[in-house]
Amino acid sequence: MISEDEIRYYRQLDERQQRVFLGLKAKSLGISGVRLVSEAFGVDPKTVRKGKQELSNLPDEPPQRVRRAGGGAKKN
Repeated sequence: MISEDEIRYYRQLDERQQRVFLGLKAKSLGISGVRLVSEAFGVDPKTVRKGKQELSNLPDEPPQRVRRAGGGAKKN
C-alpha cells in the first residue's frame, strides 16, 4: 500500500510534484486508488484527480533547463 518512506518523500516535493506523485500512486493502486491516497496523505480527492490528469499530460522529454535563464553563479 503506502509506506512511511513514500509519505516522507512526498513531504519533500513542491506542490506540483506532490500532485503528480499522488496521481501516480493512485493510478498504481487501481480503482479505489484516489480514495486510498487521499485518506493516507490527508488531501482532497480532487487534488489526487488533478494529479492523475497532470500525470497523463507530462511531456515525454524532460525540460531542457532546470533553472531559469540567467540563474546560477555570475561569471566575471
